[in-house]
Amino acid sequence: MKYQLKDFNRNIPDNELLEDIKRVATKLGTNSISSRDYNDNGGKYTAGTVAARFSSWNNALLNAGLQLVHQRDVSKEKLFGNLEQVWITIGRQPTFRDIKQPASKYSTHQYVTKFGNWRSALEAFVDYINLEDGVEAKESELSITPELNEQPTFKHKTKRFPSERLKVQVLMRDGNKCRLCGIIVTGDNINFDHIKPWSKDGETVLENLQVLCDTHNLAKGNLDYDPELGSR
Repeated sequence: MKYQLKDFNRNIPDNELLEDIKRVATKLGTNSISSRDYNDNGGKYTAGTVAARFSSWNNALLNAGLQLVHQRDVSKEKLFGNLEQVWITIGRQPTFRDIKQPASKYSTHQYVTKFGNWRSALEAFVDYINLEDGVEAKESELSITPELNEQPTFKHKTKRFPSERLKVQVLMRDGNKCRLCGIIVTGDNINFDHIKPWSKDGETVLENLQVLCDTHNLAKGNLDYDPELGSR
């Protein structure tokens, strides 16, 4: 076995480092890559070498004309606009796993940071996108008009989103388990679902809330379903 040292890259010109970052980004079909993506997908140099040269990986991306991996302080309007484009591009409601390059300009980190979890981001987006004339109804005064006005409109007696105290009560009752599949849910995988949907006059009370995992919360959608009673 012959031992030899790897190439010494300290004196590599800046432009060669930047061109290699852009080469890997082009290979992956994205306009922003993480240091791990660079190392794992044929980067000629190490991400550590690049970051050391430009003080940080994000500075290197900026010098290469690429987007930052984690952009800070992105407005809700920009996140909503991005989500609309992703929805149109893939032709369905995006899942947490869909929010990545090249379909999405921003990462899931941005949505979780801004809205608390992915489900809340989706709900806020739907409320935003369905606004009429840009005027948002107050949470406690949201009303739904049935199709063809066959039934009278209604107003909710409770706010749409449960309080922290109510969330704890639901978690304690359901044992931190999804009521449809029984898996333990933690962190961003915890969803507080209205058994009788909010859009169908369901109120935000303990008896009408249940814990669901991401998969079953998205699958349930707007169905009126209680695992103990079945569909109604």
